[in-house]
Amino acid sequence: MKLKKIIIFFAPKLIVCFIILGIILAPKTAIKAAKEGISIWINILMPSLLPFVIGANLITSLKIVDILGIVINPLTQKIFNVSGKSGLIFAISMVSGYPVGSKFASDFRLENKISKYEGQRLVSFCSTSGPLFIIGSVGTGMLKNPKIGYLMLLCHYLAALSVGILFRNYGKEKKSPSNNSILSDINKIIYSSSKSEDFFVSFGKAVVNGVNTLLTIGGFVIMFSVFFEILYHFKIIDFISYFLCIFLTPFKITPDIIGAFISGLFEMTIGCNNLSQINNISYTLLIPLCSFLIAFSGLSILAQCSSFIGKTDMKVSLYIFSKFLHGLFAGIFTYVFLQFHKTCSVSNIFIDKNTNYTYYDFYIDHFTPILIIIIIIYLFTYLRELSS
Repeated sequence: MKLKKIIIFFAPKLIVCFIILGIILAPKTAIKAAKEGISIWINILMPSLLPFVIGANLITSLKIVDILGIVINPLTQKIFNVSGKSGLIFAISMVSGYPVGSKFASDFRLENKISKYEGQRLVSFCSTSGPLFIIGSVGTGMLKNPKIGYLMLLCHYLAALSVGILFRNYGKEKKSPSNNSILSDINKIIYSSSKSEDFFVSFGKAVVNGVNTLLTIGGFVIMFSVFFEILYHFKIIDFISYFLCIFLTPFKITPDIIGAFISGLFEMTIGCNNLSQINNISYTLLIPLCSFLIAFSGLSILAQCSSFIGKTDMKVSLYIFSKFLHGLFAGIFTYVFLQFHKTCSVSNIFIDKNTNYTYYDFYIDHFTPILIIIIIIYLFTYLRELSS
């Protein structure tokens, strides 16, 4: 027990010291990695997450989640053993992506809207990637085919629902159905919302909260990009790749595949991109590996989500285990779907790399004016709070 405590105490300190030493010994590598992390944050995460985080904050403060939660409450209780309000976090996470689901589940627990066990059940399946990332960034951008993105998206959500059903009995806590009618519960919400703050005040706070959340996410992405690049620079990743290759060679898995996969365990965007650039990898291996990485989410996003969950009494270790199950299920489902569609000539589905201009491309190209408006609202609200 003493040895375990010593390891737990010193391990984070040694990792931090290693990162700082690596930055000192290889400053050019660290700067390059930081630039790549900033590029991912600005070009992928900002347009994919920021409007949805602000929107999610807003619909929560305007009690929309509460009203819709009452309507779907019987369904979510029966399937996932969570309240309807909690179940809607899954829908928010599906649209917004990481780490929004974990953040809102943690907020609900901090506000004592849900119990510890319901919160644990909730984060097990409400931490998902968004469709813009899977279809737009990975499917269209990296794998050059949006059809792959749709397949991975389907498997991603099926895997999340499977984990939610698996965790439904965690804590042996049974949600009791409400004795009130749906209309009476909605009336209570309407009456309480009449005393709530003005819409524009709520909107300003949603923008401030959203921008602060994205700044935190950006910091995590940049630091984990630097950490991985330092490991790669000092050949630690190469050593692990060649060591594992000894056991995985019979499965036609090469060191570059292992190295790319390990990079995804640190940051899923970098890992998926590295895997997509390998020439000697089959699609029946490439796509399930990418699917696993997106569902597992990587240490960068796990750290982001854990920073929210760690503020509550929920177990971070159990959350990480649920994400491993999510990745495992997503990879298996993707592989099974690919095998099922072999009769339809899988190669024909993936070879076509010419894609038309999509709504996603239009949105990305015109994100700058949206970002300028958000920054103006953020500064106005922040200055207003300082003056009050």
